[in-house]
Amino acid sequence: MELFVDDRKLEPGTPPDARLGELLDVVKRRTGEIGRLIVSIACDGIDITGERFAEILAKPVASFERIDMHTAEPAVLVVEALDTASRLLDASEQAAGQVVDLLAQGKSATAMPRLAECCQAWLQVHEGICNAIAMLDLDPDLLDLGGKNLLLIMAEPLEQLKQLKESVEANDHVLLSDILTYEFPEAISAWRTLIQAVAAHTPGEQ
Repeated sequence: MELFVDDRKLEPGTPPDARLGELLDVVKRRTGEIGRLIVSIACDGIDITGERFAEILAKPVASFERIDMHTAEPAVLVVEALDTASRLLDASEQAAGQVVDLLAQGKSATAMPRLAECCQAWLQVHEGICNAIAMLDLDPDLLDLGGKNLLLIMAEPLEQLKQLKESVEANDHVLLSDILTYEFPEAISAWRTLIQAVAAHTPGEQ
């Protein structure tokens, strides 16, 4: 088995019977020491992602001829995550308005799938912001959140999502429209505040 990290051949530093997961841990420690994170793994030219990720990590490294790992600086990943979150917010905010219009026209069959897409996008935004904060290992006290507590401001959008879910389950389209029109903009504002605060502490983005 040959190991390449960022296209450079390296000695694995693991026993011959090691599993891929063990090799991954070793490389993580090495790259972590120089301030980089592993962003992709490929075994014999096949990217390792999705549901089979854990299964393949359990395989012996000797079962592969070549293992490639690529790394990136945390700041680069954070910039990408925040940019994606901002774009998702812009698109979903417009889509939420369309959901309200569709409900007003009695077209709930069309509105519900669109709302589901919005909710999925909002969850991705939330996860992206959480990951960005973790990657930068930010001290919450350093974030400019207008005097608000980080945990509280992150909880606000999740509470709004919970209310949306409950109104959908109750088939209460009037309440659903009201939440999207009058309450959910506050959740979007909270996410935007978080994105701006994290971006202000991202190296190279100040």
